[in-house]
Parts: sequence; structure tokens; C-alpha cells
Amino acid sequence: MKFARDFKETLANQDFPPHWVTRAIPYGQLKKCLKKVQRELRDLGLDPETLRALLDPTTTSPVALQYHLKTATGSNFVQPKLTVYVHLQDGVAVDASLTPTSRRFFERVAAEIRPDHMGLAGTHTDTQSTGTSPVRAPAHDADRRADGNDHNMYETVEVPLVCDAEFFDMLQSDVNSLDALQTEEEGKMTAEVVKLGKEVSFVCRTSRFSKSDLARWRRVFELYLDAEVFFSTHERDHGTRSSQMALKQLQWFQAEVEKGHLARDFKLRESQMAFSRN
Repeated sequence: MKFARDFKETLANQDFPPHWVTRAIPYGQLKKCLKKVQRELRDLGLDPETLRALLDPTTTSPVALQYHLKTATGSNFVQPKLTVYVHLQDGVAVDASLTPTSRRFFERVAAEIRPDHMGLAGTHTDTQSTGTSPVRAPAHDADRRADGNDHNMYETVEVPLVCDAEFFDMLQSDVNSLDALQTEEEGKMTAEVVKLGKEVSFVCRTSRFSKSDLARWRRVFELYLDAEVFFSTHERDHGTRSSQMALKQLQWFQAEVEKGHLARDFKLRESQMAFSRN
């Protein structure tokens, strides 16, 4: 995963605060978890080609899948949900396009459905099992139908995806941690800006007998606005800048300040301290 490697190098080379680095999303762990998801689906007989075919919204196959994410009750965490819509005839999935592996998966679904259906005819009781065993979804008449001889059945079955749920739990926890970090850093930055504003206001006061750094601070802020470190207002590249471009613009700003001797030529020690701290 090229992005994971580039991301790791960026964290190591751009002098981010240590507590930022420790809370970065662990893409290596997510990649390992995704491989477990792939194995889990293959074990169910759902290889990439079969998944693409069964998830195709235009398919006319009597067997189909639906995958979506739903928010858990009373929580911000999402849960993956794979729903199987299957047409069974004498306990066999009716679809000539199924691969042998996928057919075995649907036969497994049929084996778990049929005894329950035969023993609980006319009811809508769920059948629970562990691991990635299929679970009959709460059914409605439109979802599950059978003729008088029980030869043809239309079932809606939910398949638990253990590794997929693990992936989203991990990702959601990391994202929540980043949200908390962003809120924390935003509060710190706001406080620093307010403090800097008060300091600049103090050192820029003008009077007949006192020194003032008003002109130099004005030039510093003009250069910073021209740099557009984090956001661009130009038509060609407007919007939020990438971290690489933000670093480039920040370095340009620092070089211009150095070229103009602005920081070194402050008249007041308070100005030098405020600039070096920020």
C-alpha cells in the first residue's frame, strides 16, 4: 500500500509533535484487517467476481446480495450488514450463474433455513448462530414466501461479517481519537492567536516618545496572507492545501521574513519573543 508507506515517511520527516504521531491512523493494521475481510468473504464463497455480480443493481439473478452500513443503536459506531436474497427450490439455490464455491455457501444457507422453516411454518423467528453463520432476518410476507408443497422459497438472510465489523470498529475508534485531537489543538491554537493579538497590540502602540514595531508586524502579516499556507483563494488552486503544499508555503513565508530582516530588526524585545514563539 503505497499511501501507507508515504504516510509513515511524512510523519517521520516533517517534525510533527509526538502526540500527533502516536494518534495517527495505523494504516498497516487496517491493511492486515482488510486481508482478513477478504479471507472471510472467500470462505463464504464470495470471491470478488461473485460479489460484483451479486451486488450489481441491474442483475436479474434470483440470488442477490445487499451490503450497507448502519449506525448501532445509541452509538456512533457503524455495523456492516450483508443481506442475502435467495430463491430456493427444494432446498437448492436457483441460479445457474453461481460458482461452485458460492453455490456451497447458498446450500449452507438453505440447510440452516429449511429445518427452521419446516418446524416453524407461519412464524418469523430468527435463527441465531455463531461466527459467520447466516442469520435469518426478520421476515415479512414479501421477503419470505413458500408454495403449498414448500418447494419454492424466497428467503432474506443476514450474514454476520466478523472481520468487516472489526475493521470498522478499529477505523471508527481511530477517527474519534483524531476528532478529539483536532478539537484539543483547535482550542490551543485559538488561545495562542488571542495571546499573540494582545502582544502585537501592545508592541505596536505608537506615541511620540516610544518605540513601535507597527510597520514590521504589518509587513509580517502581509507576507503570511500572501503565503496562504493552509488555504488558497486563487482560481487555479483554490481550497484547502495538502500537507506538502502547506509546508512549501510556510517555508516561503519564513524565507521572505528572513530575506527582509523583519524578525532581526524588531525594535522591542517583546516583538522578538512573540515572533520566535509563534
